[in-house]
Formats: sequence, C-alpha cells, structure tokens
Amino acid sequence: MKKILGKLLQRIGISKIDLLLLRSYAGPFAVTFFICMFLFLMQYLWKYIELLVGKGIGAGMIAKLLLYSLPDLVPMALPLTIMVAGLMTFGNLSESFELVAMKANGISLLRALRPIFLLMCFLAVVNFFFLNFVMPAAKLEQSAMLLEFRQKKPTFSIDEGVFYQGIDGFAIRIGKKEKDNQTMRDVMIYEFKKDDSKRLNVIKAKYGTMILTDKDRLLNLTLYDGVRYEEMTGATEYRKTAPFNQMFFKTQKMQIDLSSLDLQLIDRESIASDYRLQSVQSLMKFIDTYDIKVATIKLDNQKYVSRYLHVPKVMPVDSGMLKFRRPSGAVFKPLTQDSILMNYPEIQRNTIVTTAINHARSIKGMTDGMISTLEYEELDINLYYSELHKKFAFSVLVILLFLISAPLGAIIKKGGIGLPLVISVIFFVVFYAINITGDKMGKEGIVPVWFGSWMSSMFLLPVGLVITYRANRDKGLQFLWAKKVGGFFAMIFKPIKGLFKRKKSV
Repeated sequence: MKKILGKLLQRIGISKIDLLLLRSYAGPFAVTFFICMFLFLMQYLWKYIELLVGKGIGAGMIAKLLLYSLPDLVPMALPLTIMVAGLMTFGNLSESFELVAMKANGISLLRALRPIFLLMCFLAVVNFFFLNFVMPAAKLEQSAMLLEFRQKKPTFSIDEGVFYQGIDGFAIRIGKKEKDNQTMRDVMIYEFKKDDSKRLNVIKAKYGTMILTDKDRLLNLTLYDGVRYEEMTGATEYRKTAPFNQMFFKTQKMQIDLSSLDLQLIDRESIASDYRLQSVQSLMKFIDTYDIKVATIKLDNQKYVSRYLHVPKVMPVDSGMLKFRRPSGAVFKPLTQDSILMNYPEIQRNTIVTTAINHARSIKGMTDGMISTLEYEELDINLYYSELHKKFAFSVLVILLFLISAPLGAIIKKGGIGLPLVISVIFFVVFYAINITGDKMGKEGIVPVWFGSWMSSMFLLPVGLVITYRANRDKGLQFLWAKKVGGFFAMIFKPIKGLFKRKKSV
C-alpha cells in the first residue's frame, strides 16, 4: 500500500522531501492556529462579559454566540499563525542542519519552499471563499444576537432595600426577605400606567409572598395588611387639587407579566444592509447602485443649471422688449454699447441685475447642495469599496506573510517558540498598524480606497522579496547593520547605543 501511494505521489510530482516539509509545517500551523483562536476568543468574551452576565442567558445561547464569533476572529489569527509556523518550521530545519543537507543534495531554498508555497496559494483561495460566504453569514447572526442580548433585561432578582425597575411599568422594593426566598416584609410597589391617563398607583403592604410560575414568565404576588393609592387623573382640575383614591385591604393578589424580560428577537433583514455583512456579489450591486445614483444627481443638477445658462438669440429693441428666435433671413443691427446691460432702458436695468443675481445664487446653492450630497455618498460608498478590496487583500496576505516568515526562519536558524513568537508579534503589530491606518485613510477619502486597503500588502511585498532573495543566497540580513553601506538599523540605533556606554574614568 505504501509503495502504491508512493508511486502515485511521484506521478503527481510530490516527493518525500515535500511530504517531510508539509508534515513539519502542518504541526506548528495547527497548534499555533488553535492557540491564537483561543486567545482571541477569550479577548472577545472578556469584551462582552458585562453584556452576558446577570441577564439569565443560557449556556447554549452563549456557546452559539461564541460559535458565530469564530469566523470573525480568523482574519486576526491567520496572519499571526502563518508567521509563527513559518519561523518555527524553517528555524528548526535550519537549526538541525536539515536545510544544509538539502542544499548539499542540490535542493535550493526556493525548491524547499515550493510545496508549502503551493499550500499557501490553496489556503489563500480557501480564505477568499471563507471571507466571501462564511464570514458575512456568521457575522450577521453574531450582530443580531448581540443586539438581542443588549435589549434583554436582567433576570428578576429583587435585593433588600433597592427598587427593582426591570419590569416595564413597575418599580418594586422590599424591606426584608425571609429565608424561604418567597416571604417578604415592608413591600412597596409603584405601578405606572402607560395608557392615556398616565396614572401612578402606589401599593404598600406589611408583608406578602412572591411566587414565580410558568417557567418564570409570571410573578404572583399576594399582599397582606396594606393600602393602595390611585391617582384620579381623569378628575376635573386634577393639576390643581391632585385627588386620589385610598383603599385599605387585608389581602390583595396581583399577577405581573415578566415577558418584557425575555429575549427579543431581531429581524435579520433590518441589519443585513451593513457593508461588513456583504459578499463580493452584493458589494458590486451596491457599487453599481451608487454609480447610477451619482449619475442621476449630476444629470438633475445639469438640467437645473442649464435652464439659466441657456442664452437664446435675442435682440434688444427701443421698446425694451426682447425678440426671440430670429426669423430666417432677418438681419439685426449690431449693439451700440460694449456692455449688453447698457443697451436696455435704464428703468429695466435694476430688474435685470436683481434677476441675474438671484439666478446666480440659485445655481450656486443647487451646486453646493449637489457637492455636499456627492461627498456624503462618496464617504458612504468608500465603506463598500474598502470591504471589497479587503476580501482580496487578506487572501493575498497569506502568501506574502509566508514569503517573509519561512525565509526569515531559515536565516535566523532558531527553532522553538520563543524567538519566532517575538518576531511574529512584532511583524503582526506593524502589519496591523499599517492595515488599520490605510483602511481608515481610504474610508475617509484621504487616499484612494484601493491604496489604503492594499497599503499593508504593498509594504510587505518588497520585504518578503528581499528576505527571500537574501535567504536563497545564504547572505542573511547583515546589510541592515553594515556600517559601510549605511545599514538602516545601524543608523538608527548607533546614537541610542552611545547613550548607554559607560564613560571611562579619568
């Protein structure tokens, strides 16, 4: 079986070296990915811990929310995973001289990178489809559940001496609870009527019992030895006299509906238009709609302005009336004055000037309004353009980070988790800062949207090519520190290093 499988792999073009490299890379990649996802998931849970605690949300709902949040964490975990896995794998191979043995047998570093590079190309395609289909659907459910949890009120739990106002239309305070958790002393209830009367009722009782029924959806109260005050808002001159009814009772039963504490379901369609919840096809539709909308705005403005900028063929006459549309064959006398206004009677000049100024102001106001509308529409559509470019940029990023991490691991020749993790975190922070900056600048229109979305990739591409070239030539990164060539880091850290040198004693 092994021989048959080996022959099949050879026909496909996969050698034993390729399988060795793939197995060496798969282990660190899987372990690092799960660790990164766990860390980011804990950060996500800590971010919304106050939203989930104290509202009676079941463990199943919380687990469902965490499940839907996982796809949103992949764009954060995948870059760091690729960096750590590439540095660890090729750092271990270089430290154990396995790369040296490969080069001695005629296998260059580029040849050693080929199987994992092809794997990264496949992963980039998978990542694109993941970002395009899986992530929007999961993010829609996640956003809807977060809105539902925000609207859900805390569970019914009354503390002694504190007004509980979680139930719509009621405020309940008890002085003391008995050990059975049902009997209560010194009860006060404010009841707010939401009808047209807007009446306020106050109930006071010496003691009573409280029982939750029907799966905690109804609260049955039985009050003893109390008094009930009802405002008579329907009485005449209520604002002046504020009359009320007073009723004493020995026993009074109340039933309060607790359905307002339940989870309120959110309509998914109401939030589905968010640009972060769209696929490439939906984003293209939004962009096409925007182009049509902008063209319509410009056309309407052009039609409006053209009504005032159209100059008909006219000829002033002595009576001051204007003659439109010169008849065929007719000949008009030339104007006697250089200024057109001076050819009209003096009594009409002020009217003509006032009309022209009003028309100019109208054109300016219409144009300013169009410019403001287009600027607002541009900022809005930039969000959709940014999301569209991001789906492609994050897919290409998978390949770029591998071209940095794997050759860099071969250069530093250090395996394990320590140094690769430090270098990966530094690269991740730099990449994340550039990505956030470019994305924000693109959305605000400071730079073109495509430039802001691809800024981090344009920064990583030359870095990856330089590191790959140096690693393939076994030159390392000494040029960054070389004093003769004015190394970048040498120029930066040389003045800083001099500050920490000890001064020689005289």
